[in-house]
Amino acid sequence: MLDVKRLLKNSAFANAQNHKKPGEADCEGERKEEKKQLVKVNIDPFYTRKSATDQTLIFESRFESGNLAAAVKVDDHDYHLLLQNDVNTNGHTQWYFFKASNLVSQTVRFNILNLCKPDSLYNEGMKVLVYSERMAAHKDIGWHRAGTNIGYYSNGLRRSEKGGI
Repeated sequence: MLDVKRLLKNSAFANAQNHKKPGEADCEGERKEEKKQLVKVNIDPFYTRKSATDQTLIFESRFESGNLAAAVKVDDHDYHLLLQNDVNTNGHTQWYFFKASNLVSQTVRFNILNLCKPDSLYNEGMKVLVYSERMAAHKDIGWHRAGTNIGYYSNGLRRSEKGGI
């Protein structure tokens, strides 16, 4: 059984979310006036490939609006994902934004465990919005709808009265 509370508490995101990196804005989002250009901060990944044949996906969401809290590999083609709650809500999570890399033309399944809506347009045929750097470079296609076998259903997780899982 997946211990969601322990996973979120011990996730690298939870441990790193309050540590500013050089060049990042402070909590109020204020930047010094003289810093008008964007500053790119190199961040070490939480996971690095073990070998050239390692098919483990590498997830990242330490960027503006990124909200992936944790990713758990079930097998080479199946991942359980937990999202950070939306800001200024009582524990609601209605959207997601993260990067996955090390994809090698394979089919993978993302099981987002803590979306807690009663229903979703995914059940009506809506597809996920994705951006592929490869498609943008080779086919001039940026953001587009994609994915197959997309479904949304209750998984039994319930929010506590305080808003968390």
